[in-house]
Amino acid sequence: MKKYLKLFFSLYAAGVVLGVLCCNFYIREKGYQTSLLPVYLASFSNLTEGREYLFGNLLIKRGTFFFIGTICGLTPFGLPMAVASLLWLGFLGGNLITLFLVEYGLKGMGMAGLCFFPQILFYVPGWLFFFFLVAQMSQKSWGNRKKEASDYKAYFFFLTGTLICLLLGIWMESYVNQNLLCHVLEKWL
Repeated sequence: MKKYLKLFFSLYAAGVVLGVLCCNFYIREKGYQTSLLPVYLASFSNLTEGREYLFGNLLIKRGTFFFIGTICGLTPFGLPMAVASLLWLGFLGGNLITLFLVEYGLKGMGMAGLCFFPQILFYVPGWLFFFFLVAQMSQKSWGNRKKEASDYKAYFFFLTGTLICLLLGIWMESYVNQNLLCHVLEKWL
């Protein structure tokens, strides 16, 4: 698992760097008035009233991705899916950090940190373990390696634990993080 963690963190970090660079390039080319941060904050303000709607929306989005990733883990496409997903998630994180920094300076970095709060507690360990499971199971599909019943049992057992961790992350993002961000947005901005 140690070699996977180094690979996964490297891919995520590469995605963050790519996201920061692309966001800077976009802002230089188009000007700041076309920033996506006001869209992000506008959608945030609309969802604070409907936390149940946000929870359901996140559950569908993250659940669909989880289901597709679980299926990919049973095929040889699991490892490429994990690599592409980590790059994409890092890219989105890099974009968000850059937008907050450009808009609000150092205060924005604190706000970006609050946006990543549920990710640090539940999403990061949950998704990293999910990608580890998918990549490991997917690699058993390569070549002539045969999967046994115990492989499937272990795969779905650990995926259940990962799913619980991700559900806690969705709950944190929907209820706890939204209250925290509302408070910070009112006090700082």
